[in-house]
Amino acid sequence: MLDIAFDDIDEAALVQLVANDTPESRDLEFKRDLPGQEPDNIREFLADVTSLANTNGGDLIFGVEDVDGVAAGLPGVVIANVDNEILRLEQIIRTNVDPRLIGVRIRHIPFAAGNGALLIRIPPGLQPPHRITFRNSGKFYARTSRGKYELDVHELRHAFVDSSRLPARFRRYHAEGIERARGIDMPFAIMNDPTAVVSTMPLSLFREEREIAITDDHALVPIRPNAYSSIDMIEGVMLHTPVDEATGKVRSFAITYRNGRTDVAWTIGGTRQNQQGQDLKLVFAPSFEEGLITAARATQTRLQQFGVEGPWIVIASIYGVRDHFMIFGDHYQTRPAFKDETLIGELRLDRIEVAGLLPLAKRFWLHFGEHRPENQAFGPPNGLAG
Repeated sequence: MLDIAFDDIDEAALVQLVANDTPESRDLEFKRDLPGQEPDNIREFLADVTSLANTNGGDLIFGVEDVDGVAAGLPGVVIANVDNEILRLEQIIRTNVDPRLIGVRIRHIPFAAGNGALLIRIPPGLQPPHRITFRNSGKFYARTSRGKYELDVHELRHAFVDSSRLPARFRRYHAEGIERARGIDMPFAIMNDPTAVVSTMPLSLFREEREIAITDDHALVPIRPNAYSSIDMIEGVMLHTPVDEATGKVRSFAITYRNGRTDVAWTIGGTRQNQQGQDLKLVFAPSFEEGLITAARATQTRLQQFGVEGPWIVIASIYGVRDHFMIFGDHYQTRPAFKDETLIGELRLDRIEVAGLLPLAKRFWLHFGEHRPENQAFGPPNGLAG
């Protein structure tokens, strides 16, 4: 895979592949011509796509000529109707691969000469191994540095076992984020108030080894910071709000890990007095929703600078909320929460957009016995955060 953000790859980047004698690899494949309509061409195209998905994901580039697997020329491809060609290839992938591949991205890269290249970025599959179903093929492929090959029975069994363990591995990282918020193996904990924890991870996390050069300048900032400090750790960089002198705790922290993921924790409520002097244990839905959007969207923006791209896994939990309630509308009180800690949910997103996070907000409201009002805005006015 090219070490360049998908949307930033241009003709100059492809010219460099040729100038540097770049070889094909486990995550990079060159093709001189686009796949035709013939069954053999379609079958070959699907083998290339699934071999990448069943390994570590990668880039398939049409319009690059290779000699013995090394980029040797850039003849490009001529496409009469780019949109139609992209739709055709998307349809082939969508209807002939099982389980369905999520997050495949295709774009045309125009050349000054008038032709161009077609780039397909294939993420590692969340439910590998993916098989070809075209004309009852039923074959499974993977890749080595020398190209694709068909998986044997032993390799298939190993792939299925690894796939079944993948969701648990993401949740384990999230559980560690909750432990950090509680102060385990940390210099401090989050305040003793209702707290949200959001973990955002690329789907490729366990399929690619990476060590990103994260610094304070690129790390996520905590939620709603009046000020913040930083701590460099072996695992990554943590930015946190000021430590309270009385409790030794903080309101929020954000950890950007060197393997390309994040944990963000912040308080979403607390005890407040009403006009009659009564203590009310409150949770604020806007605090949860704003933090959720900011944490997830900022992760995508910051990590893309290091070539880390989606699809993304976003997992959210809350704890410390037992006996707390929300107030909304005309001072209407929800019922108090009876569970102290809960997994709000997890999402798999091709790209992290505000609207895609709404299901987590809806589940948050249900924890307090209410359906989120349909007419209530979600996210900042311009629909962007992070």
